[in-house]
Amino acid sequence: MSSSLRELFIRAERARKQLLSPVLSANGLTPGQGQAGILNTLLAEDRLNQKELSSRCHMDTTTMSRNIDNLEKMGLLKREMNPESRRSVIICLTEQGQEKALNIRRMFQEFEDILKKDIPEKDMEFFKGMLVKICENLEEKLPIENQG
Repeated sequence: MSSSLRELFIRAERARKQLLSPVLSANGLTPGQGQAGILNTLLAEDRLNQKELSSRCHMDTTTMSRNIDNLEKMGLLKREMNPESRRSVIICLTEQGQEKALNIRRMFQEFEDILKKDIPEKDMEFFKGMLVKICENLEEKLPIENQG
């Protein structure tokens, strides 16, 4: 087992894509764009402005804007005027978007179950702690505008 961390991350990412891409495509979503994460985030906390949504999804605002446009065209979310600020809009799920988001949430849970299979909870908590530290190490090296 002489694989480097980099190689293991690549291997895990490749397997993740192979498992999730067909399910995302079957749900009308574009794999690799973060659309499923947006729907899942809005299911947990609907009615966010674009900046809040970008932050929670760890996505830059340009990519988020493109995704919001696409998801709105698909009828999965809508923009509403923010009653607290005339210059901002609130992003929220449509009824169809809520249904799709529930499917995505189930898919994410099934994926999580696959990841945790046969790993004791204490080991999983330790591993998650290490991944958080790895993320922090990587994000520390990002340009300021890409952090978060």
